[in-house]
Amino acid sequence: MYETEVVGLSVRPRRKGWPTLDLGPFFMFFGVSGTDHGREARMEKRFEQEYFSNAVTLHLASALEPGIYTLHGLPDEANRRGWTVGPGGGNPTGHLSADGLEVLREWMRRKPAQRDRRVRPEAPSHST
Repeated sequence: MYETEVVGLSVRPRRKGWPTLDLGPFFMFFGVSGTDHGREARMEKRFEQEYFSNAVTLHLASALEPGIYTLHGLPDEANRRGWTVGPGGGNPTGHLSADGLEVLREWMRRKPAQRDRRVRPEAPSHST
């Protein structure tokens, strides 16, 4: 795929869902036991929402087609979870931790000229 320049970035806090109430201890107190099959998935989702709490949108010189991308040229920490472009196309959005956001901002500061901030978007290949 072609290279494009990173013009800027915008950051907003990631929306958090409603807190979930864990009723397991309540039921255990009354002697009702069982297996909570969805707990692991809920805990993983909660961790991701709390740890990757920054929704970052990269503003690129050229718009991308909808899909999931890896942006070669960005620091590894910023590329760890991939970047998503919504159904209408446009700029990629990713969820970064505080450390990942700081690494990305440092990369932007080290390359003050827009022409030096080049990335190459690549969609992962799917083998079926």
